[in-house]
Formats: sequence, C-alpha cells, structure tokens
Amino acid sequence: MCEQVGQLVALDERYIRHTIAEYLPPTENGHGRFPDVYVEWEGFGPFAVEFQMSGTFQTEISARCKHYEREGIPLLWVLFGIDTARTVPQSFRDVIRRHRGNAFVLDPAALIASREQKTLVLSCYLADGDGFDGPRLVRFDELTVPRSKLPYHEDRLVAPRLRDIEQRRLPWFRELADWDRVDLLNGLDRAQGLLVAAAFSIVATANGKERNYASGHPNIRAMLNTYLHSGTFARYADLLTRLIRNTASSDLLRTKVGDHLRRHRDGAQADEESEEWQLLRQLLPEALDPVLREELIYLDALPDWARPVTED
Repeated sequence: MCEQVGQLVALDERYIRHTIAEYLPPTENGHGRFPDVYVEWEGFGPFAVEFQMSGTFQTEISARCKHYEREGIPLLWVLFGIDTARTVPQSFRDVIRRHRGNAFVLDPAALIASREQKTLVLSCYLADGDGFDGPRLVRFDELTVPRSKLPYHEDRLVAPRLRDIEQRRLPWFRELADWDRVDLLNGLDRAQGLLVAAAFSIVATANGKERNYASGHPNIRAMLNTYLHSGTFARYADLLTRLIRNTASSDLLRTKVGDHLRRHRDGAQADEESEEWQLLRQLLPEALDPVLREELIYLDALPDWARPVTED
C-alpha cells in the first residue's frame, strides 16, 4: 500500500521526492518519526501519509498527530479498508473523528482516479450519525488543512454544531440590540438580564466587535466595574471570571476588572447548577461547556474569540 501511494504521488508534476518508512529528523521536537509515506511537492510542501491498521493504539495515534502538528506537516490517515455495513472499529473511529468525520480509503476507484488525474485521489466516506455517506473521490491537494494539520473534505463534526449554536443565540443578539435596559429581557429579572447582556458584550468584544449591551458606559471594563461595585454582579463573580478566562478578553482579569471580581464577590455564588450558569452554558458553550470546549480544543476548532490571551 505504501509503495502504491508512492507511485501515485510521483505522477504529480509537482513531485519532488518521497520516502517509505524512513526516519524523518525533527525540526521542532526532540524525536523524529518514521512516516509510512513522506512526500514533498513543489509549491505545496511536505505531507505525510499513515495507514491506520485496526490494532494501532489511541496513544500512538495521538502522539503521531501532535508530532506532525508541531512540525507543521499535514498528516493524512488512510484506513486499511472500511466496511460501512458493519460496526467500524473504535481505532478507525478515532482517526475519522480527528479528520472531522472524514474516512479516507485507497480503493480501486481511487486508484483509477489517481492515475487519470495524475495526483493522489482518495475515496472519502463522510460520517452521518452512526453511518457514512459516500464515498466521494477527493484530491489530496483540494482538502482543507486546519491548524491541527489533519485535512478534511467536509467538516461533519464541528461546523454543524457551531451553526446550531449560532442559531441558538442569534435571537438573543437581536433582542439585546433593541433592549432599552428597562424592560425585562426575555422574562429574566433585572440582574439576570444585565448578566446575559454583559456576557454577550464580553463575547462580542473578544470577537473583535466591541459592544456594550448592558449599559451606556463607553466600554465593557467600565460597565463590569460599575455593576460589580454596586453589587449587581456580586453573585456572579465566579461565573463572569470563568467566562472571561475562557475568551480572548481574558486580559481583563489582569486589570481593575479582575480586582473588582475578587473584591466584590458575594459569599453565596451562583454555581454551575444555577439557572444563570445553565442558561449561559447553553448560549455560550464554547467558553462555558467543558465537554464541548474540550472537544473543540481536541479538534483544533475552538473559535478565536474563545481562545484566551497568552500572558507574555
């Protein structure tokens, strides 16, 4: 199979060289790797192909993925066949998940297409619930390569979930845009409504679109400091701290806002089972739902607004 891939990539006019199971010295790591197939194409750069056998352990899969991500080399896991009529082995599902629901196979149809198009073409099965759609013939050089360096043809995992979340909070953004801060917001009491408005303001600002839905202050720092000092947000200090820490607005915690969150914190805090926390976890799960957040981090799909600022 490795030799077959080597023959196919060599058909491409951009082909420079390839190796099979040869040691690849590291540039950013202490240890190199022995990729099943390592390819260099002019104008495209290097990429690696690893064949996923049913016995490969998850720890080894993770180690290889992180290695190539740090090296900046796209890594394509090719399955050693797939039978969609049967339960797909867990080790295969792990690889498919890393490719955002894409299962790549080098089958007879892909071989024919590769020779016809003179480049590497694979059959791609797309996850659809417990089953798969496809296959579709896809060229390697037309795949999307995310920061994780694990390419995909169509995002069947992250994109649909993020679209659902956006649709869930869109009515709230619209409501906040016209909110006069006098009437109750969607049936919430005043403090709850101001909390939601403040949370959406934090996210909007973290997303590069500074908005203050909660007050007439010129920025969210002044708004947060005022409501904390007055006691309006005293019960929500922990919730606001968690939200801010998990966004690109995290540097607020190193300003007076952080001091006010600690100084004006009520002893009786709204916890993760509270109505307010559950509502915001539903509306802003990228920052407040630990399960979804970990999944997005794992797939390197966490939105930029939900990535904390790194301290120098």
